[in-house]
Amino acid sequence: MLVAAALAAFPASQNVDLQWAALVFAIAGVLLFVAGLAFRSAGALGLGLAALGADYAVLFVAEGGALDRFTPAYAAGFILVAELGFWSIESRIPAWSDTAVAEWRLARIAGTCIGAAVLAALALIAAAAAAGTGGPALESLGVVAVLGSLVLITVLVGRWAVDE
Repeated sequence: MLVAAALAAFPASQNVDLQWAALVFAIAGVLLFVAGLAFRSAGALGLGLAALGADYAVLFVAEGGALDRFTPAYAAGFILVAELGFWSIESRIPAWSDTAVAEWRLARIAGTCIGAAVLAALALIAAAAAAGTGGPALESLGVVAVLGSLVLITVLVGRWAVDE
C-alpha cells in the first residue's frame, strides 16, 4: 500500500502544467486500490492500477513526451504493487502455508519486477537513441525491448488467467 502511494505521489508532485490531472488520478488510484484491498475486489484493484498508470501517463504527456529516468523504477514498483495487491486478495489455500511455495512466488515476483525494470530501461535507451542518430543496432535493441515487453505482459496475463 505504501508503494502504491509512492507511485501515485511521484507524478502528482512534479511541477508540470497538468499537475491537477495527475493529482486527481493519484488520489483516485490510491482510493480504488485501498478499496480493492479492503473489499477483496479485483475490479477495484484493477481500476486503481489503471488510475496509477494514468497518473504516470499525465506526467509523460505534460513533459511533452520527454524521457523520465525514473521509468524503470516506476515499472518495477508498478508490477510489485499489482502482484502483491492481487496476491493479497486471493483465496487462501493450504499450500500457502508451505514456506517453499511462498518463497518461490516471492522469487517469481522479484524476477518479474527486475524484468520490468530492465525492459523499461531498454525502451528508454532505444528511445534516446532514436532521438539521436540511431542506427540498425539501436533499432534492434528497441525491437528487443518491445518484444520483451509483450512477452512479459503475455506471461503476466497468462498467469493471472491460470490463478483465477
